[in-house]
Amino acid sequence: MQTINLELLKELTNVQDEPCVSLYMTTHKVHPASASDSISFKNLYKKTLLYIQEHKLIEHEALLKSVEKLIEDKKFWDNGSHGLAIFISKEDTKIIRLPQEVQEISCVANAFCIKPLFKMLHENQEYYLLALGLDSVKLLKGDRNHIEELPIEDKLPQSMKEALGDQLTDNHFHASVVEGAGLHGYMEKSQEEDIDMDRFFRKIDKGILEHFDIPAKTPLFLAALPEHHTNFARISKNGNLSSVHIPINPHSLSRSELLKKVQEVLDDTLAKRKANILERQQLAAQENKSSTEISDIVRDAIDGKVEILCIENGRGIKGSINTDKRDIDEHANLSTDVINELARMVFNFGGEVIVLDEAEMPTKDGVFTLNRY
Repeated sequence: MQTINLELLKELTNVQDEPCVSLYMTTHKVHPASASDSISFKNLYKKTLLYIQEHKLIEHEALLKSVEKLIEDKKFWDNGSHGLAIFISKEDTKIIRLPQEVQEISCVANAFCIKPLFKMLHENQEYYLLALGLDSVKLLKGDRNHIEELPIEDKLPQSMKEALGDQLTDNHFHASVVEGAGLHGYMEKSQEEDIDMDRFFRKIDKGILEHFDIPAKTPLFLAALPEHHTNFARISKNGNLSSVHIPINPHSLSRSELLKKVQEVLDDTLAKRKANILERQQLAAQENKSSTEISDIVRDAIDGKVEILCIENGRGIKGSINTDKRDIDEHANLSTDVINELARMVFNFGGEVIVLDEAEMPTKDGVFTLNRY
């Protein structure tokens, strides 16, 4: 299953001003529910084809027919997920299995419909996790639904003893006499022992920077005992290291338990992010740096003024954006929607798109902005 990340969104938004078809539908992972997925796709296909033919969109019809073969592809539907998105253009057809259910969408336009992906981008964020102990080190990569351990042999030391060898201060720590039980306690600390820990952490930090190419906006979470967080953050030169730490002994947890801990962190971080945006909107409105009327938002997006666009989950506004007239064309033949076009436009200008639930949205149109100026 492909992770929904910034690279994917950039790839999809780079396709514009040419015929595009976007299809979204909920699917099922297991039988017997998955048996109906091909029928659901067939109905979605027919509905989309009917719209295309009624509006005489010849180029779009050729694109859509290129995926007709999926209807009878039993092997394809036997490998399901929670959702499916299909993006078809002249250059490529991209089929993406989604980590969560989605509203059914049939979008016939001159760019892709990417609006549903922003919710998954933030809720299913990709991350790296450093599980750090003095006698055990692991580096993992994951998202909301799965986590996997990365091979670190010859890249990172897997313990302080391995990292420092003969240079390790004698009796720095007591290891458990039970194999695999982990660290039980420390001897009284000395200046030498603190230096040992710093040297160990520096080797870990340097190894990650040298051997693991973590994308710029992908967080590196640290799971470690509370007393290790401050020391590691102090010495680390890794710009990806998140200020949000997980204060646990990571090696006492199973992988599924560790994933649950990370999910809690991601949920809490997103909730705080949304709360901060809503507080900022109140202040920005007083400074005329927030727009809540759709006509103003369209003009702000065209001018590249929008820093953050907040949209309501599942909400759409019929029509398309006419950039020459700087307004909304409600009678366009293409079955896109204004909020999707706003999301694409803001994203292409380097802005951020945040999806709020209906209860969180403070405006009647289901959209507002925080503007750069």
